[in-house]
This record gives sequence, C-alpha cells and structure tokens, in this order.
Amino acid sequence: MDHPYSRAPKQTRSRQSFDRMLDTAIEIINDGGLAALTLAEVSRRSRVSIGSIYCRVDSKDALIREVQARALTEMDHEFAVLVNKVRRKGLALRELVPTIVRELALYLKRHARMLNAFMLQASSDPVIESVGRKSWQQNALDFKLILLERHAEFRHPNPEHAAATCFTVVYGCLARYLGLGVGGHADIDSNWNELVDDLGLMALGFLLMEPGQVKQAGRAGR
Repeated sequence: MDHPYSRAPKQTRSRQSFDRMLDTAIEIINDGGLAALTLAEVSRRSRVSIGSIYCRVDSKDALIREVQARALTEMDHEFAVLVNKVRRKGLALRELVPTIVRELALYLKRHARMLNAFMLQASSDPVIESVGRKSWQQNALDFKLILLERHAEFRHPNPEHAAATCFTVVYGCLARYLGLGVGGHADIDSNWNELVDDLGLMALGFLLMEPGQVKQAGRAGR
C-alpha cells in the first residue's frame, strides 16, 4: 500500500520495524484511544527507537494519519469481503436486508474504538476527516450495491435513493449506539441485538413501501 504521510523504508528489516511501529500504534489506539498514543509509548511497545520513528514520521499527527490510512484500507477490504460472502448466498430481499444490516453492525462494533478515535480527531484535522469520509462512502457504496441487486423486489419508487437512505439511517443509529464521534457509548439504554433486528426490519419495510404510501408519507410531512 502507499504511505502518503510517512517515509516508508525500502529495506526488509527497516520495513519490518516500520510495520511493527504502525501495528503497535493501532493496538495502543484500540486499548486507550488517541490520548494513550504517544511516540514514546509506540517506541517502548514496538521496540523501535524514537530516532527511527522520527525518520519515518515528522510528528504524532503524521503518525495518526498514516495509521488511519493503513487501518481504513484494511477495514474497507474486510467489509467488501463480508458483502461478497453475503452476495454469494443469493438471498431474497427479505433475508438479505436483515443479514447485511447485521453484518454492518458487527463490523462497526468490532472497530468502534478505532473509528471513534478517528472521528474525534477529524474535528481538528481535515486530512483525517477527508480520508474517513472516503471510507464511509466506500462502505455506503458496497452496502447500496448489494441491495440494488434485488431492486426488482423493491416497491419503493426510487431504488437508488431508497438503498442509500437505508445505509445512512442504519449507520447513523449504530454510530449513535456505539458512541462514534462522541467518545463512548451514547445510547447505553438500548439493547444491541434488539436494535440491530429492528434496524433490519425498518430498512426492509422502507424498501417495500408502495409508491402511493411514499407519496402519502411525503405529503403528511409537509
């Protein structure tokens, strides 16, 4: 992969130290968030000298950017693999929607600490914000496309809009539960499994709305 925010080494031994440094930084963020990430702690845990770290990155901010680029590349690939596994099952829409919603939920829950750290940093770092937004857009596209493979089963009059809206709403509710961007669980009173099940049913219901129901709902909201 490219290393846009660091000076990646070319020699095998140096590359191994560099990878160990990034892996360690990811572990630290997962353990204690960005507050726990210092170059000294990365050096101690990874057994890479401070001098060697500064040969690769100019600052802690540059290290965070490099870690985000690495982590989100791996996460985007992971989500794409999950989507393809679901795709190969050839599920009808009524089974597909709850299944892909649950896969998204479990994916976000697995990576909640890392995503939360990047979202908090994004408020003060436009580079972090831009990279994070691109990753979100890729997840949204993967989610939308698998739903659209069953667009013939939709009753909503605008399949692309409906599929995209499902992702936006589901992601937003899951992010709120997981406390993404606010530093911790924001919706601790909700039952996780119940929430995921409900979101799957709500998304399915939205896709199966008759055209007349959609128009009527729109007029009622005016």
